[in-house]
Amino acid sequence: MILRIFTLILKPANPLQFSLTEFRSSLARQLAEYPAPALRRSPPERFIYRYPAIQCKQVKGELMLIGIFQGAGILLQMAEGDPEITMGNNRCTIASRDREIRDEEFGITGGMHEYEFLTPWLALNQQHAKKFYDLHGKPARDGFMQKILTAHLNTLAKSLDYTPAEPLSCTAHVRFRREQIDCENVMVFLGKFRTNLRIPDYLGIGQSVSQGFGTLREIPGKKRSCDAYPVQS
Repeated sequence: MILRIFTLILKPANPLQFSLTEFRSSLARQLAEYPAPALRRSPPERFIYRYPAIQCKQVKGELMLIGIFQGAGILLQMAEGDPEITMGNNRCTIASRDREIRDEEFGITGGMHEYEFLTPWLALNQQHAKKFYDLHGKPARDGFMQKILTAHLNTLAKSLDYTPAEPLSCTAHVRFRREQIDCENVMVFLGKFRTNLRIPDYLGIGQSVSQGFGTLREIPGKKRSCDAYPVQS
């Protein structure tokens, strides 16, 4: 399966006053009002409905907008002829951008791919978090998180209307930590994993993907082993 993707890297004009939350809110309002006729004339003809078509995230200190299918067309039009993007009170210059909408492969490729989480992975809902805490010993937690990761990869495939030709497999090497998000203490995970699913860089899995959580990047040229990765406490 081919995903149509377009990426912008933005630089806030006033970093000290820049609000990512306000920027995302203004972007969401603008997208909701985006004219449907213009969208239909955008290059990608395929639409996705269950996966965020545009994701706004901060990755390694960079503010990134990534659009998929109809989202790619919207970002391409937003970036044409204007070196700046303004959302609410937040003005940003376009530091870099794709020259055009690019095609990226997604799906089962017959090989194994290794990925790292660039941003925290929100893997567990409240019920699953309790189950994780109640498990004793690393093997039990390893197995539990591998099931969660497999489920999230299947959800990603389904949300992009992709039906795998064979079962998805994965092995995980992740560690958890506690963070405060929206005034709540939650458990997030970082680390890496291997899977037979090819995923374009900077897509996300898990909860709150549109807010930048669970962002992935493939680890290039790393030797694959057959050993399963453990979950680190």
